[in-house]
Amino acid sequence: MESRRLKRGLGAGLAGLALVACTIDYAPPDARRGETVPSADTTMVLTQLRSYYRDLSARDWAAFSGHFWPGATIATRWQPTGEDGVRVWITSVPEFVAAAPAGPESRPVFEESMVDARIRMVGDLAQAWVTYRARFGDPGAVEEWQGVDAFTLLQHGGRWRITALTFGRTDAGP
Repeated sequence: MESRRLKRGLGAGLAGLALVACTIDYAPPDARRGETVPSADTTMVLTQLRSYYRDLSARDWAAFSGHFWPGATIATRWQPTGEDGVRVWITSVPEFVAAAPAGPESRPVFEESMVDARIRMVGDLAQAWVTYRARFGDPGAVEEWQGVDAFTLLQHGGRWRITALTFGRTDAGP
């Protein structure tokens, strides 16, 4: 009896491990040979992401907002001024833009640039994990750090737009 439980548990664990391994390590056959050729949709998503970072860094809030479908959310961990601890902050795109004067707009130097992107697509759904580099501050006192943006994008009417964005830092930053 105990042997059957152990085998069942081990089998379930190995099946779960195999599923994770396939999800994490999957690459199209050409990518394994170093011959990755992006699909037209992957190219469209990358173009959308490059444009997103350009508009964010330019603080062009109308263009920034246009990268999101209505009702999209933005989430991160954040410690508001005056609060004792970090909390999860989930907001709408209009609320994020309204808060920009206390964030990106609060210093003369602000930019984020894409360092690396890993995109997985199934039909009209895409997920992108993007490593970004950020610069923020005043001339002569600019802080720099890296972070990760996790995007979920949905294609509709021939256009890829963001439905959700979650971001966090991968090293220390302001």
